[in-house]
Amino acid sequence: MARRLRPEDEDSGCSSEPIDTSVHRWAREPWPRKLQPILDGLEIDALDEGARLYLQRQLYIGSLFDQDRTGHVVMTLRCITEPEGNEGALSEMNLRAVSSAIGPFEDRGLALIEAFDQIPLLSVFEQMRALEYFYVSEATAALERILKHKLRRLLPLPPPPPSKEEIREAKRRATEAARQALKEASGRVVAQKLDLGRRLAEIRDNTPSNTKFGHLARHQFDLHDPAEVAEMIRVWRRYGDRPDIFSRVRSWRVLADLARTLLPERARQDFKAKILAGEKVLAKTIAAKACL
Repeated sequence: MARRLRPEDEDSGCSSEPIDTSVHRWAREPWPRKLQPILDGLEIDALDEGARLYLQRQLYIGSLFDQDRTGHVVMTLRCITEPEGNEGALSEMNLRAVSSAIGPFEDRGLALIEAFDQIPLLSVFEQMRALEYFYVSEATAALERILKHKLRRLLPLPPPPPSKEEIREAKRRATEAARQALKEASGRVVAQKLDLGRRLAEIRDNTPSNTKFGHLARHQFDLHDPAEVAEMIRVWRRYGDRPDIFSRVRSWRVLADLARTLLPERARQDFKAKILAGEKVLAKTIAAKACL
C-alpha cells in the first residue's frame, strides 16, 4: 500500500551536495550537442539541468541499442509544450513521467499530443500533493501511472492482431461467402434464362411462321442468335417445371447441356440422378457424353 507523504520527506534529497554529473557519459559530448538542435527546433530555451541530462540520457541509451531516440525525445517535449494549459510544466519530473507513459501510443502522432490537452500536468501534480499520498521520491512513478491510465482512456489501443486460427477461420468464411455469392449469381442467371425461355416458348407456340418468330425474338428480346433462342426454349420445355433439377445445377451451361438432343437418354437420366443426389455435375462431363 502506498505511504502518505510525511513532512520530513518534503526536502528529501534536497540537502545533499550536488552530484558531479560529468561522471555520466550522456553528460559529455556529443550528447549536449545532439540535444540542442532539438530544443532549438521546438523553440525551447528554458530547461533545467536535470531535464537536459534526462533527455541526453535518452539519446545515449538509444545509441547503445543502435536506435535513434530523437523522435521519442521530440514527442515527449511536444506532449508537454504544445497542449494548452501545460505552460510551465517542462520539468524533469514531468519529462520522466511523460517519456515513460507515451511509449505504447507514440504511433498515434498528433492524436497523442492532442490527448494531453485533456491532461493538465501541473493540476494533476497539485492534486497528488493535496492527497499527501506519496513520498516525494515516488512522485514521478505515481504521475507516470496516472498518465498511463488517462492515455488508455483517451487513446484506446487497437485490438491485438488476429491469431493464426482466427486468420484461417476468416479465410474459410470468405471462401464460403464467395462460393455462396457465386451460387446465388448462377441461380439468378438460370432463373432469368428459364423465364425468358418460357416467354419465347409461348410466342413460338402461337407463331407458326419462323420468319415472324425470329422477328419477334429480335425486337422484343434483342436476341439475334437463333441457336441461343432454341436452347432457352428447349431447356424450358424439359426442365421449366423441375425446380428439383434447375435449383441444384451449378450453372446454366450444365442445364443447357443436360437438355441437348444429342445426349443419350440413358446418360441424361444418370446425370439427373446425380444432380438429385446432390453430386457435382460439370458441363464438360455432360458434353463429352453427348459427343459419343
